[in-house]
Amino acid sequence: MNTNIEMLMYQNFKEFKRLIEIGIINKEIACDVAIDFATKTKIADYIYVLARDIKGVNISKLEDAVCKTGNAKCIYMFARDVKGANISKLEKALIQTGKVFYIDGFARDVKDANIENLQNAIIQSGNAEYICGFARCREGVNISKLEEAIIKTGNAKYICEFATFVIGANIEKLEDAIIQIGDAEYIYEFAFGVNGAHIEKLQEAIIKSGNARYIYNFASLVRGANIKELEEAVIQIGDAEWICHFAKYIIGANIEKLGETLFQTRDVLWICCFIDFIKFKQGVNIEKLENLVIRSGNAEFIYHFAMRIKEANIEKLQDAIIQIKNFKYIYYFAVKVEGANVEKAKQILRQKCQSYFPNVGDSLDIDTYYDILINRREYEQLFTGDTYSKGRSK
Repeated sequence: MNTNIEMLMYQNFKEFKRLIEIGIINKEIACDVAIDFATKTKIADYIYVLARDIKGVNISKLEDAVCKTGNAKCIYMFARDVKGANISKLEKALIQTGKVFYIDGFARDVKDANIENLQNAIIQSGNAEYICGFARCREGVNISKLEEAIIKTGNAKYICEFATFVIGANIEKLEDAIIQIGDAEYIYEFAFGVNGAHIEKLQEAIIKSGNARYIYNFASLVRGANIKELEEAVIQIGDAEWICHFAKYIIGANIEKLGETLFQTRDVLWICCFIDFIKFKQGVNIEKLENLVIRSGNAEFIYHFAMRIKEANIEKLQDAIIQIKNFKYIYYFAVKVEGANVEKAKQILRQKCQSYFPNVGDSLDIDTYYDILINRREYEQLFTGDTYSKGRSK
C-alpha cells in the first residue's frame, strides 16, 4: 500500500495532496511515505510542502525529518514558510550544512532567527562575498568581527567593498590590508571609491605595484594624486601603451618627457598613436619632439612623424633618414611625404644600386632603383651586359 502511495506522490504530487485533503490518504501515512522517500533520496521537497500546505500534519515529525536530510534549501524554506516550526532547531541544522546562500537567506527572511549564530556561521565559511554582504545588509551584526573576518580572507575585492559600503567600517585597518595584499586594481579602487582613504599612502602602494595601467588610472581619476610622481613611475616601467595614454589624457603631464621615453620603447603602434595625438595638441614643442624622434635613430618613426605632423621640418627629417641609410624608408619618405626632395633620395638609391651593379644607368626613375634594391638577387642575372644602361627614364 505505501509503495503505491509513494509512486503517486512522486508521479502526481498535486493529486497526492488532494487525496490527503479529502481523507482518502491518511495524513500520518502520507508523512511517513514522504519521510521514507526523503531518507532514501535526500529529496526533502515533499516533506516541506506537506508541512506547509496540509493542515493537521505532525510538524515536529516532519521538521526532524527535513533536518536529517541536510537539504539546506528545504530547511530554510521550512523555517520561512511553515507555521509553528521550531526556528532554533532548523537554524542549527542549516548551519551544519555550511551552505552560506541559505544561511544568509535565513538571517534575512526568517523571523526570530539568531543573527549572532548565523553571523558566526558566515564567518566560519570564510566566504568573502557573504561576509561582506552580511555586514552590508543585515541588522544587528557585529561590524568589527565581520571586518576581522573579511581581512582574514585576503580577498581584495570584498575588502574594498566592505570599506566602501559598510557603515562603521575601520577604513585605516582595511586600507592597510589592501596595501598588504598589493593588488594594484583594488589599491586604485580603494583610493577612488572609499571616503577617508589616505591618497598619499595608497599612491606609494600603486607605484610599488609596478602596474602601469592602474598607475595611469590613479593619475586620471583619483583626486589629490601627485601627477609628477605617477608620471615618473610610468616612465620607469616603460610600457609604451600607458606612456602614450598618460601623455594624451593626464592634465599636467610632461608630453616631451613622455615622448622621449616612448620613442625609446621602439613600439611602432603607440609611437604612431602619440604622433597622431600631438598633431592636434596646442602648445606642444614640435621641434623638441622632432629632435627626439631623430635622436631615436629609427627611420620608421622619422617617416611616420613627417607623414603626420604638418609643422615638421621635412628637409631635416629626410636628411636624418638618409643618414640612417634605411633605403626602404628613404624611398617611402621621398614618394609619400609632401615636400620631400625626390631627387635627393633618387641619387642615394642610384648610388646604392650602382655599388652592386656598376652598369646600372643614371636616368632610371626612383621606383626602378628601389625595385632593384629590394629584388637584388633577381636582377643579378640581368646585369651581365648593358641591360639597364639606358632603362626607363622619368
